[in-house]
Amino acid sequence: MRDLYRCLDEYPPELLEAISGVWQVPLPEGEPRQVATHLAEAMLAPNALERALHGLTPAAQSALAEIVKEGGVAPGHRLFVSYGNIRRLGPAAMEREQPWARPAGVLEELYYKGVIYRAYAAVGGYYGEVYFIPRDLLEPLQKLESEVAELDVQEAPAPTRIEHDGSALAEDLLAFLVRIRQGRISASGPERTRKGSAALDELDLGPRLVGENHPERLVLLRRLLRRLDLLQDQKSILRPSPRARKWLRLPDHHRARSIYLAWRDDPHWDELDRVPSLRFDDRSRQTNPIVARSNLLQVLAKCPAGRWLLLSSFLDALKHRRPDFLRPDGDYDSWYVRDAGTGEYLSGFASWEKVEGALATHTITSSLRWLGVVDLGYGGEDADPTAFRITDHGSSLLPAEPQVPQAEATSSSSPPATVGGDLTITMSVTNSMYERYQLERFAEWEAQDSVATYRITADSVWKAYNAGVKTAQIARFLERITKEKVPPAVSRTLQAWGGRFGRATLRKAVLLRTRDEPTMSQIRSHPKVGGLLGETLSPTMCLVDEENAEELLTQLKDMGIWPRLID
Repeated sequence: MRDLYRCLDEYPPELLEAISGVWQVPLPEGEPRQVATHLAEAMLAPNALERALHGLTPAAQSALAEIVKEGGVAPGHRLFVSYGNIRRLGPAAMEREQPWARPAGVLEELYYKGVIYRAYAAVGGYYGEVYFIPRDLLEPLQKLESEVAELDVQEAPAPTRIEHDGSALAEDLLAFLVRIRQGRISASGPERTRKGSAALDELDLGPRLVGENHPERLVLLRRLLRRLDLLQDQKSILRPSPRARKWLRLPDHHRARSIYLAWRDDPHWDELDRVPSLRFDDRSRQTNPIVARSNLLQVLAKCPAGRWLLLSSFLDALKHRRPDFLRPDGDYDSWYVRDAGTGEYLSGFASWEKVEGALATHTITSSLRWLGVVDLGYGGEDADPTAFRITDHGSSLLPAEPQVPQAEATSSSSPPATVGGDLTITMSVTNSMYERYQLERFAEWEAQDSVATYRITADSVWKAYNAGVKTAQIARFLERITKEKVPPAVSRTLQAWGGRFGRATLRKAVLLRTRDEPTMSQIRSHPKVGGLLGETLSPTMCLVDEENAEELLTQLKDMGIWPRLID
């Protein structure tokens, strides 16, 4: 921004006279530029600024500190909410009102003190009226920033009920990956799902979900699977990607950090569309969910971690500190948004609590809780949370550059698992996600909290064999995760079950039958088709693997052979 000399040089004589009176600087006779230069030199003299600020009201000190915190320039509409506007007075009105002696508000107090100035400029995504501190005054004022470092939010009494999600979101991403590996999940939507497969949107994990079975949370989980690049499309069927295996091997906090960043920086995930109390008539509204989230998280990061805070008090602080977190241009009138319950249009800053406040509440009580950034507290029989607490995990994620706690950065080994004689396996969930992902290739998940419980059954081993996992591999894996403490009875059972496999074979296939032998010969000799055919049953019949059926159908039609389809 401009320096003090240029700012004063643009002021009319009556305004220079007002500022000089506040600073107690006699002005010389002469050209306006000489007068402005004289006043600027006096204001920049040693200790002059300290003397001038000595009589500031506490509210003016807070406003000045807020502008300093913003880098010396802030949008006017954001300041007006808490500190009032500045009247536009002509020479006669200025002489009559004497605003330097009787300011109408906090901003007027600073404006006629000559420490803030008005201009039109771009700040972030906003262009319009701003208030700024001249750059040669800004450095001496930096100490004021510390006065607003922590948000003034009222603490809440200890809640009677607490919702703590912890690492449940990561655990449920694991559950999705296990289920996708086990079954045929279509890469297409429900309307184009192939026969014998299910759509990802319809996948029901039932009791396997560790966290809340909430529709919005399930949508977020599916979104994160894509954002984290954990899935790949193999012939229209979803499979865990190579990236998924690397992700599962990450230490717990690194994995949690990746989930948080995937949510935070997602341009297509917008909580505003999911606030149940809001309905938008005009879908052309211009919002940037990344900017809105970033602004909200910056304010939330100022809250003390580990303390129960009143949610209503945080909303008051947010309205004071960053009312425009959702609409940086300060335009509260152009959206066509209704109250979903009453149908009332929510227009103007008077509706801030019902729009911005509702969005902040929804983000805290849904996404940030599911991400483990906050815990929620309830009082008595309250249906809605009244308090929240930033978790240790959350306090490391909220900064613009999320950190990894030193203790977790240096420790990523998994504690040993335990295998019982009844084929039950227990394993700590700490830093063991990849091992548990492998474990579910041949064992059934039963339950978990801080420890996960699995059971090896004849059916789970049979499924493993069909997926290419042999009992010798299972035995070696169990020896590794238990530090070679597998009961002999378990080894004998696995060996006995392994002997049952392969005595008979059932195979799903498509039957191709032709009208005559020449037609079958024509098909087999075609360079693009012959490799799609399987075992020959007769001169006019052969088997085709299900995964090759669609490609074979396309190739036959290209050859001029239109097959009859029979279910």
